[in-house]
Amino acid sequence: MLGNSGSPIPHPVGLYAHLSPPEWHNVCAAGVPVHYQPRAVLLRQGESTEHVHIIVAGCVKATRSESDGSQALLTLRAAGDVVGDLSAVDRRPRSATVTALTDVITHLLSGEQFRRFLTLPSVAAGFAAYTVGRLREADRQRTEMAVLSVRQRLARTLLRLDRAGGHTPGPIRLPQWELAELVGASRNAVVAELASLRDQGIVVTRRRQIDVVDSERLTVVAAEPATD
Repeated sequence: MLGNSGSPIPHPVGLYAHLSPPEWHNVCAAGVPVHYQPRAVLLRQGESTEHVHIIVAGCVKATRSESDGSQALLTLRAAGDVVGDLSAVDRRPRSATVTALTDVITHLLSGEQFRRFLTLPSVAAGFAAYTVGRLREADRQRTEMAVLSVRQRLARTLLRLDRAGGHTPGPIRLPQWELAELVGASRNAVVAELASLRDQGIVVTRRRQIDVVDSERLTVVAAEPATD
């Protein structure tokens, strides 16, 4: 599963946005580059492991299973983000399962390696700011689920996935039921909204594949006032 991540992340996002270029390079260079195909599991809930993934391309989802068998989608993470860091810091079992939604390239660091970087004051400060940002993002996503229409949530989810490719852009390869899970809506509702976006020439859909062909218009849809 080894891969090459020589190209830079195009936008300053995630932890990448809070470190200097040399610091980001040093963190990535300390790890082993790994390539995951869609649906591969990077981390599994309940495991007592401490390694950390620095994502340099692609998008993953974090889900948590409950004792009654239900599953909750916690968040999406993409190029520039880090997953597995909580267990590296507090050395407790994994709180969620992390699964690749697209082709994903990460740099894999041991927990000890990651903790060593956090002893550097500038890296520790950047990581603290990044962690606060993730808490704010989680609040925003909960608000979106509560107040936005399915159409808006779908548009915002497609934009996040479309921008998550890092240096390996391409179509969004997801079955519609999984996209519906990400949006927090029924499959039928998502299928109907996808058909509307397709009719407007904003996306092209194929089996288990969505191409965003007009991201500017999709951005407008994501921001339009709710009508329902």
